[in-house]
Amino acid sequence: MLDLHLLEQFVTFYHTGTLVEASEQLHISQSTLTRGMQRLEGEFGVPLFKRTKNSIALTEAGKMAASDAEMLLRQCDNMLYRVRDFDRKSRTITLGACAPVPITGVISNITSLFAGTSISSELKSISDLLSGLADETYQLIILPYAPDDLPAVPLGTEHLFFYLPENHRFAQRSSLTVSEMNGENMLLFQDIGFWHDLVMEKMPDSRFLLQSERYTFLELVRNSTMPSFTTDAAQYEQSGNGRVRVPIEDKQFNVTYYLVCQQENKKKFRQLFEALLI
Repeated sequence: MLDLHLLEQFVTFYHTGTLVEASEQLHISQSTLTRGMQRLEGEFGVPLFKRTKNSIALTEAGKMAASDAEMLLRQCDNMLYRVRDFDRKSRTITLGACAPVPITGVISNITSLFAGTSISSELKSISDLLSGLADETYQLIILPYAPDDLPAVPLGTEHLFFYLPENHRFAQRSSLTVSEMNGENMLLFQDIGFWHDLVMEKMPDSRFLLQSERYTFLELVRNSTMPSFTTDAAQYEQSGNGRVRVPIEDKQFNVTYYLVCQQENKKKFRQLFEALLI
């Protein structure tokens, strides 16, 4: 059976054209490379090299062998990549989510139920999550509703609030609709998943000061007079900080999250779904 290391040396010589350059590129001695090429030639059983006193070159058979060897090495590399990638994926659970809040609880349950398994998670749009579940980019997705045709388990709720300065004209209201606040200049944290797109869609006349850095956003909330958003899952608001939370009436801003998988993965994740129902 042909030695892959010898084939790699052979292909390197094919591309460099000299033993000196090939040995330097391979970080081996010229004598080691020469012995390797002699051994490979013996395994082929045909002349691969034309040798003179001061040079060595490939025969036509040698050029054909080198070209085929290069293709074989590429196929071997591709095989190794595919096998390793398959093994990695078989030990990795991929999770896509529409919002950050429900991710932590799901990951905690996965960790306790699937020992030795890695978890990959990311925030994506709802359309990307559904297409990703269909093409197996994700094994599990988190949506703000339960699809009719897929296994799903509820994860909990999240309710969005307007977070208003105490002197804002609506600060004393018991609730507000987004249409009433449409047109206001607002602070908005960027990495909030589907909430970002929903706010942009429902408040088209508002201008938003977007922040992607959490600390900067919280500093602006504490020190700015611009309204912002918060949820019942947020931990940073404290009473007496000059702001009040006013619930948003619109149904779309009060959601129940669901963990969803494909029908063929229902058995695999049965324990996870049962644990989340408890």
